Amino acid sequence: MTITTRMLANWANYPVAEAEIATPENTAETRDYVLSRERLIARGNGKCYGDAALAPHVLSTLQFNRLLHFDRETGIVECEAGVLLSDLLNVILPAGWFFHVTPGIKYITVGGAIASDVHGKNHPAKGCFSNWLISFELMTANGQVLTCSRTENNALFWQTCGGMGWTGIILSARFQLMKIESGQMRQTAVQAADFDSLFRAFDDNRRWSYAAGWLDGTASGRSAGRGVVFLAEHSPSSSTQEMLSLPAKKPRNVPFFAPSWILNPLSIRLHNEIIFSRAKTGERFVDLDTYFYPLDRVQNWNRLYGRRGFIQYQFCLPEENSFDGIRRVMETIRNSSETPFLTVLKRHGERPPEAVHSFPLRGYSLALDFPRTRTIFNLVHQLDELVWNLGGKIYLTKDACSAARMGRVDPTAFGEEKFYSLLKARLLNSQDTALKGLPV
Repeated sequence: MTITTRMLANWANYPVAEAEIATPENTAETRDYVLSRERLIARGNGKCYGDAALAPHVLSTLQFNRLLHFDRETGIVECEAGVLLSDLLNVILPAGWFFHVTPGIKYITVGGAIASDVHGKNHPAKGCFSNWLISFELMTANGQVLTCSRTENNALFWQTCGGMGWTGIILSARFQLMKIESGQMRQTAVQAADFDSLFRAFDDNRRWSYAAGWLDGTASGRSAGRGVVFLAEHSPSSSTQEMLSLPAKKPRNVPFFAPSWILNPLSIRLHNEIIFSRAKTGERFVDLDTYFYPLDRVQNWNRLYGRRGFIQYQFCLPEENSFDGIRRVMETIRNSSETPFLTVLKRHGERPPEAVHSFPLRGYSLALDFPRTRTIFNLVHQLDELVWNLGGKIYLTKDACSAARMGRVDPTAFGEEKFYSLLKARLLNSQDTALKGLPV
């Protein structure tokens, strides 16, 4: 086991904290570290955006990177928690399998997918990652390893899914894959001139399996709410085996942190104009990588925000409040001095009642990336009040500065004081009385 100390940040490069990072290579070393530290948090590949995987003591799972078993007939895979989705794709795609649920980046660990209970562009039909999770092995505070599933340690299973690592160290997992016939997607882009047409594009195309929208965060007046909805289905079989793989692409790279002035209202507005003009309506075929993982085409894209980093504000509103609520959120942003660089809209369906920590509500979510400025926290406070009063919540995996109540979960009810991140500390140290009575 290697132990180092350095300054550490997650993908948004804010906040930054000094951390002791332990990288065990087996279960015995993991147990030794868990028992020898008063508090710690597990960390995968550090792709969460806020302070969820930061703490004075961090246990890295990246050496737990073995594929334990893959049944090519049933599509059930078992792997260690530190395996990246990108590594799994190289094995499962040639055999004709894909994830039922995948987030917008593939360089996350399986353990991180469980701790965040990630969702994708097909939530109304497929739900979150936990919907397809069969079981996992969890090390608790006393070093004991428990098997958790819907029938064994059921309560701990659901506490862990979306539980932000507060129940223990996920060591390995088994989950169900989805059979596909090719690595191609049939995609249609629908341009929308305003909020009405944007939401109508989602509503009129509910038959599509996948849907995600881009919204122009700089548009105002009659163009407010303009955007593009990208719809997709898996393509039927191809005669070429090469189609069942991710194409070999050399990703572009941001080699250094950009100057802070690069992203300003003018450059962001120009960027949005380019996106809207290039989003041609109509149908075309794209590969899996292009549709599901567009951000992975640029390595270190987070450096575009400079060393100051960025804040992502991702919230979800109930369906009955989504249209008016998201419109009001965008009005609030336009009345501030902040400009979102990227804005993504998704529709969500029902979730299992047991999945109390899953982020999505039946309705719509909006994710907004802002350069971190001196005044961004004032805007976050305004958005928190608005989203809360509309019955919404924020995604703790993306959170760096929202009010404690906004995740609608009470961290005191997890029972394990050992597993403790900066996120948990921030929520516990809050004077937010609304935390009481939230789901646990």
